[in-house]
Amino acid sequence: MEIPSLPDPSAWRALHGGAVVVELPSVGSLRIVGADRIAFLHGQLANDVRSLPVMGALRTLQLNAKGHALAQMTLHRRENDVHLAVEDDAADEVARRLRDHVVFDEVTVEDVGDVLRTVTVQGPAARSVTERAFGQAPPPGAFVSVAFGDASLLLSGSRRSVPGGVDVHLLARQVDEAWRRLVDAGAVPGDVASLEASRVEAGVPRAAREAGAGVLPQEAGLDDAISTRKGCYLGQETMARIEARAQVRRGLVRLALSEPVPSDAVRAAEASAVERAVEADPATDDVRVDGRVVGRLGTLARHPRLGLVALAVVRSGLEPDATLVAAGRPAAILRP
Repeated sequence: MEIPSLPDPSAWRALHGGAVVVELPSVGSLRIVGADRIAFLHGQLANDVRSLPVMGALRTLQLNAKGHALAQMTLHRRENDVHLAVEDDAADEVARRLRDHVVFDEVTVEDVGDVLRTVTVQGPAARSVTERAFGQAPPPGAFVSVAFGDASLLLSGSRRSVPGGVDVHLLARQVDEAWRRLVDAGAVPGDVASLEASRVEAGVPRAAREAGAGVLPQEAGLDDAISTRKGCYLGQETMARIEARAQVRRGLVRLALSEPVPSDAVRAAEASAVERAVEADPATDDVRVDGRVVGRLGTLARHPRLGLVALAVVRSGLEPDATLVAAGRPAAILRP
């Protein structure tokens, strides 16, 4: 697994003391139209779409039949359509799977990623910066549509860091002007490395990194992206079974990873957890204790204060002082 670089120091300070603006090319946009759009999405996505009011926003997942997350997105319900902001370059696949399930439904799935872009404003001053730049900030659990030039942009709350912030969805041709307004309002150009390190510190998961095949959403801390009480949807049987049992066997943790021990020291060392860690294949995403796989590694980031950190899904009940092995390094669970 590739070891990430350190965040830019000025971007890191602004992220936790003011506000940064970062473009997110991995976020794609889909537009869902048609008279049956709400009922259709309610049956295809894991959260309760039908109960969401107009101008409401919620995080949701697309699951497979086993209940594993295929993609994560934020759904924005508008009067005449639905906007899906799909994470981690998954918009094409989400659109394909949705279209595959359209039978007699009056629904059209449009991929508008070629004309829309997403930037995020994160930091303790993100909301005030957004309001100065565009005249409004979104309320919790909702979004706002704001006139911007000859079009409009969509502002939606998002937590991509410890302090959180606002995502801005807008036309690609308007990104430069929006960026200028945000910088004039006090935002500092940021970097993805800062966002990822802060997101790991906050313990905020993403489905493409912490969930996926073999990991249930509840194990990856994605409980707020699913509903266990609505009607039938793809993966619902597994979600209902977990709800009935009221427990999962693994959970999301934050890890602190040590730097590698020099190879000559490793050769001289006794067979220990540290030696096994250094000799382990750093490309694997397994998390091990005494050679046994106990979980799976997710996001890896370099934190200016905490060093090399990660999110991982690991077996419940591990000893608090257990030495884990992740990415070829000894690791320990970071406690709150």
